[in-house]
Amino acid sequence: MTQNNIFETLKQSKNLPQLPQVMLRLIKACKAEKTSIEELTGIISTDPSLVSRLLHIIGSPYVNLPKEVNSIKTAVVYLGMDTIRNIAISTSAMHFFKLSRAVKSFDLVRFWYHSYKCAVMARTISEETGYSNPEEFFLAGLLHDIGRLVLMQNFPEQYQTLFETASTEDQMLSSEMNLFDADTPQVSAWLFSQWNLNPLISDAVLFIHESPEQIESALSHVKILYVANVLADTDAREKIPEILSLTDISGPRLEQLLISAEEEVGVISKSLGLDLAGAKEKACEESIHSEIKDLSLFFGTLQNLLQARDVESILDITQNGMKILFHVPRVFYFLLDEKKKILTGFCSNKDKSHKIIRSIAIPLTGRSSMPVVCFLEQTVQNSLKKDESRTPAISDHQIIRLLETRGMYCVPLYSADKSLGVMVLGVDEKMAQDLDDNQGLITLFSKQAGLCLQSIRFYTEYALQVHDKKMEAYATLTDKVIHEVNNPISIIKNYIETLGLKLPDKHPAQTELSVIGEEMNRVAGLLDRLRSFSRPRIEGFEPVDINHLCQSILDILKKSILMPKQIEASLHLDPELPKIKTDPNGLKQILINLLKNASEALDKGGKIKVSTRFLAESAKIMIDEKKRIPGSIEIEVADDGPGIDETIRETLFDPYTTTKARTSNSGLGLSIVHSIVKELNGRIRCLSEKGKGTRFIITLPVTSSKKQDGEP
Repeated sequence: MTQNNIFETLKQSKNLPQLPQVMLRLIKACKAEKTSIEELTGIISTDPSLVSRLLHIIGSPYVNLPKEVNSIKTAVVYLGMDTIRNIAISTSAMHFFKLSRAVKSFDLVRFWYHSYKCAVMARTISEETGYSNPEEFFLAGLLHDIGRLVLMQNFPEQYQTLFETASTEDQMLSSEMNLFDADTPQVSAWLFSQWNLNPLISDAVLFIHESPEQIESALSHVKILYVANVLADTDAREKIPEILSLTDISGPRLEQLLISAEEEVGVISKSLGLDLAGAKEKACEESIHSEIKDLSLFFGTLQNLLQARDVESILDITQNGMKILFHVPRVFYFLLDEKKKILTGFCSNKDKSHKIIRSIAIPLTGRSSMPVVCFLEQTVQNSLKKDESRTPAISDHQIIRLLETRGMYCVPLYSADKSLGVMVLGVDEKMAQDLDDNQGLITLFSKQAGLCLQSIRFYTEYALQVHDKKMEAYATLTDKVIHEVNNPISIIKNYIETLGLKLPDKHPAQTELSVIGEEMNRVAGLLDRLRSFSRPRIEGFEPVDINHLCQSILDILKKSILMPKQIEASLHLDPELPKIKTDPNGLKQILINLLKNASEALDKGGKIKVSTRFLAESAKIMIDEKKRIPGSIEIEVADDGPGIDETIRETLFDPYTTTKARTSNSGLGLSIVHSIVKELNGRIRCLSEKGKGTRFIITLPVTSSKKQDGEP
């Protein structure tokens, strides 16, 4: 059979797989930052068979999605774009791999394992070398041997004979050429061209079995897929020296990438019980279907974790992952509060017990508490495993009752051996055993979540530390300037006063001396204002009714500032707000400055809203010690003005930064506010959107005290 004949035969075959163009559009859309959920749903909806497969997966009991997730759009919202993309590619790939049924002796498990490992390596190497579309390489690695399945499906009898006579890959390729005048790479590359994939990727598939010497002069796409295929072999480590000339990646780094890829594929295979030594074809296909689904969901969840931008998102994504992968009905978290040496409760806002869980904490001194043991020892703890040496803590029983399950399964969250918290899963005996059987996957999952938590916390804390150090440097410099300038001012004022005494009362120079004295007093006043930024005057801390304070200040400013500018002011006060221990004068100065700033932003009238609320979730009950941590309150000053430009927001609380254009304003108001809030042991943040207004939110502890000299 000539090569032309075989391709003509394949063109007319009913067993020729088609790669829908929607797949490529889907991959690109999921990678684009501005792709909306509606756009993604629209792309998927153009392929009815893909819609059917995805709905079948998201509707299955295994995936364990809520009942309201009954459409592609809600599935995208719940699972995330990366998960949907992985499911789509994998389900489509499984459709191709069913072509192997024609030859019973074919080992589909080994074939798929090699293909998936090649896909992971191709994607990893392309990312390492800076290519913008690594998913293109992933697809090429996944389907680089698809030609073998096509030949097998269309010529099953010849292929059965081929399998019986050829024992190595070189012999297989040689036998294919003798039988069909085309081998697997040529058929795969031909299929890629039929699918209108990138011609460079088709070339990479075509030359995947050439010698390293021939590949050295090839384009980068060819080299990347060639190296990935070599590293997907069982003897990959021995072959690394042979391929070093084909890549800029060093040998040790290639070995690291190989280990990472093997873990990515191997850990999942092991945890799912995939028998790589061989199994009956039906069992193989069922295992692979399960593996592909788990791989898609698992790595989609990991990718979503890496894209999370706050702690709440990380916890929600992790919880969804545990529900989807392991059918865990409920997940609670206990995260470390380093300052207070406690584990504080968190859970999804959708959980019916979220208010209770967020109100409790466990002291690290409670060594009988299972979450504490899990946290300190960084080991999984299972309440359903009887331990005669340990008496369960009261908190253990309470948490299990809130979970409404037979027991709890505690998984440590840590990064680089630093404990960050504990994930508490509600389980029965079967779930607990399933989690035990998947320890590798659970560990990988919790480490990734811990790494993301640590990254976000580090970024947040580092930003605060940098800002605090910068403000401290400003304060130190300001103190020195005030000290140095005050000395000559005092001398000048003394000389003016002496000159005034020496001259007659009606001497013409007395008027000039008086003007000079007034100006020197004005300079002294400016210095005094500078001092209020660098070292704000905080008096004694005492119980303060915040609602009453806000009401009185707003009443004063309404008449003097707000009403003349036709600004409407309103109060939204929390009636449950407790008195807090703070400095009332410092707080008055904060509110006056913020309200004046808001009024200046509203040149043509507008609205200002002052609101207070008690942060109920910040108050913690330490259930094992029956103690209570009072928590915090929030004060918010909001306006509906033009908003603050993003470039200014970055340095908003720095001294000499002003939001007021064409003004001689010194830019110290917000710096003073920030300094006072810090002295009151609180935090202030600004949220602003161009054209929609600005909100300043102050968080203050209910119980606090004045810092002593030298205290950080």
